[in-house]
Amino acid sequence: MTFKPSLTFRAKAKAGEAMVEAFYKKTGKRLGVNLHSHQGPPRMRWAKIESDTKETLVLIHGFGDRKESFYFISEVLKEKLNLVIPDLPGFGDSGMDPDLVYSLDNYIDWLDRFIEQTGLDNFHLAGCSMGGAIAAKLAAQFPSRVKTLSLVGSAGFYLPGKHSIYDEVLAGSNIFHIHSPGDFETLQSRLFKKSPPLPACVKEYMILKGMGDRKWLAKIFDELVDMDSIKSGKISLEQASLNHLCKDITMPVMLFWGRHDSLLPCETAPFVKELLPSARVHIYEEYGHVPHLEGPRKLAGHMLDFICGDGSRS
Repeated sequence: MTFKPSLTFRAKAKAGEAMVEAFYKKTGKRLGVNLHSHQGPPRMRWAKIESDTKETLVLIHGFGDRKESFYFISEVLKEKLNLVIPDLPGFGDSGMDPDLVYSLDNYIDWLDRFIEQTGLDNFHLAGCSMGGAIAAKLAAQFPSRVKTLSLVGSAGFYLPGKHSIYDEVLAGSNIFHIHSPGDFETLQSRLFKKSPPLPACVKEYMILKGMGDRKWLAKIFDELVDMDSIKSGKISLEQASLNHLCKDITMPVMLFWGRHDSLLPCETAPFVKELLPSARVHIYEEYGHVPHLEGPRKLAGHMLDFICGDGSRS
């Protein structure tokens, strides 16, 4: 049965949207966030948090996400690092352009232009999920720029024989395609080991947004992963992965993963470590796919230890 949100549901969702935006605005002000626009093309909105240090960390968010999801770990990270947090094209405040092709190569080109025009030289880089795949390829392509690489539940790598979201999509099921409140609850249960409590109006806003973004997210996912080539048999999932690029990632790498990640199995971390001799692994026994949301202070602390400790002295 098709879910049709009532006028009351939509009104509550509108209130939920206002609550979310007010929360992020208040949190951003407390963190000392300065918002900027990169004119591109494509246009990108980004946040900067400055500290009394020369070291800068660029944070790349995941699929269907936005820069503000990093505010939770920024509380700790900003103590020792300048933070640069863009909304990737197609997400957040960077807008949706149906004429763009959201391939991995294009994301690298867009971020390369953004980094150059923002005046960044040598910096630390971190990415979560989809942002991990983008960060990994960026680091492989520009190793002289990236001091350290932190990957949190990173997409892009493929562990043969282990079920992942890529296999689900090939089978015709994408967990990010929201058609109903039940689909949203399923997505939450897959992202988190323990889904966080949400005000009813916020949940209704997220359901409505997920439903409205369904076709848009399908476009980005298919272009990002090159699903047409995979489905047609031109390339395999392994050939489409970043496994072959690991030899080009020469800086210190830290792989953070949740034991209960049901989208990208945690066994991927030790597999990638074998491909990346410079990598270390930290598995969180109590988290799922999004440690930056489930345990932000713990993840941020471990990330700081890596970046500001021996990880930055290679």
